[in-house]
Amino acid sequence: MTCTVALWAGPRTGSTATMYSFAQRQDTRVMDEPLFGHFLQHTGASRPSRDEVLASMPTSSQEAIASMARRPEDPAILFLKHMANHTEGLDWSDLESPDHRHVLLTRHPDGVLPSYAAHVALPSLLDLGYLHQTDILRMAPERTAVVTAESLHAEPESVLRNLCHWAEIPWDPAMLHWPAGPRPEDGVWAPYWYEGVHASKGWESRILNTGSVPASLHPVREQSLELYHALAAHAIQP
Repeated sequence: MTCTVALWAGPRTGSTATMYSFAQRQDTRVMDEPLFGHFLQHTGASRPSRDEVLASMPTSSQEAIASMARRPEDPAILFLKHMANHTEGLDWSDLESPDHRHVLLTRHPDGVLPSYAAHVALPSLLDLGYLHQTDILRMAPERTAVVTAESLHAEPESVLRNLCHWAEIPWDPAMLHWPAGPRPEDGVWAPYWYEGVHASKGWESRILNTGSVPASLHPVREQSLELYHALAAHAIQP
């Protein structure tokens, strides 16, 4: 059986570690944010890697979607790491297929905002992806699982096992470890964001930090918090 596992993550959730985890499987090919170029072109959003991305990735919707197509030599599983807001400006019908398993990786805004604001000043709901994750769950509830970053980092083996069971793919203990350093699939934005995962060698059980959210971000925090709790109510349990 072939399938596509599409991870729709929020920022600062462990999405790159999850991609590295799936990359250890012999039956899986991974792709790193293939829709990022289109997202930047469509929204005009500012990112540290904006110029590099626009120069190196497809920016039209047709080309970005085509870049995710299966290749004849692909193994059974194609793993697509996306940011959830990369659906912006695209038709869901172009991103959906009966063989897709959609995974929403979300994190409490008190953990996201203090870290993410160091890279993107005054992040908006568009930047954070909670609304986009909510839309995905509404549009494809029968093929969508929710994973909280808190549970994934606290009990990685249990959550990954349960995620594989939900996706109807065999568990592979190789998913728990990876070599330190970059991967060839890393996007051109890796130097700005991937320092931590490049220094790691696999999952380690830990409690994610939260932080003090500046007053300027309190309105977006309140909006995000309501959406996060609604998503977390559907989360896969360890």
